Amino acid sequence: MKKISTLLFTALLFCMASCSEPTHVRVMSYNVRNCKGLDNKLDYDRIANVIKSADCEAIAIQELDSMTARFEGQDMLKNLADLTGMYPTFAGSIDYMGGKYGIGMLTKEKPLSFRRVALPCRSEPRSLLIVELEDYYYCCTHLSLHAEDRLTSVGIIADELSKLDKPVMIAGDFNAEPEEESMKVMAEDFVIFKKDVTPSYTFPADKPEIEIDYICLLKSDKVAKFEVLEHSITDAPIESDHRPIVAEVKIN
Repeated sequence: MKKISTLLFTALLFCMASCSEPTHVRVMSYNVRNCKGLDNKLDYDRIANVIKSADCEAIAIQELDSMTARFEGQDMLKNLADLTGMYPTFAGSIDYMGGKYGIGMLTKEKPLSFRRVALPCRSEPRSLLIVELEDYYYCCTHLSLHAEDRLTSVGIIADELSKLDKPVMIAGDFNAEPEEESMKVMAEDFVIFKKDVTPSYTFPADKPEIEIDYICLLKSDKVAKFEVLEHSITDAPIESDHRPIVAEVKIN
């Protein structure tokens, strides 16, 4: 009996140690502009090369056509998935020219689940994509060009993500500079990662002048402690009109 108790105690200690190990993750956000560069050249390979060079577990991607006549029925996210060897998850925001236009995600591991949440926009519909992975959720969004819609969207995003049962990060093109009201409200519920460089501009890609792309972590009792080991801007001046951003994070 004493031997069994010792074995059970040892197993319990092992389980506790395993549960306390931090999640170490590397993520990216990239507005790819339909894989059409500032030279107006459609080129999947060079977008895929930027993604592969970053070696991230998950990439939040904005501005993707799927099976539209505009790009001759191309499934852009699938094309990038084939070139990178990653799993694609697409969220169509708009019915457009026989297909969809929206956002997506590439992940090294197969998602456990995903869902799309509609966000307001007076000019065109927008989305929040929630992707569940084994140790965390990674989410993607592309917010409205209108400040009022962005402010409303931030409230919807905080409400939706607060319901989740694992650490949550969200990334995307927020179309808002850091001083805007929507970003101030965002900071109430999220840690907005500071970039390693100053100025931290991400748009336009050739000569960046403003910061509108972000990666954030939900403030939550699911996160005891976190550390941003890196948050960089990738040097990609022509592949799209935005520069991609990469964060390496350790989460307990």
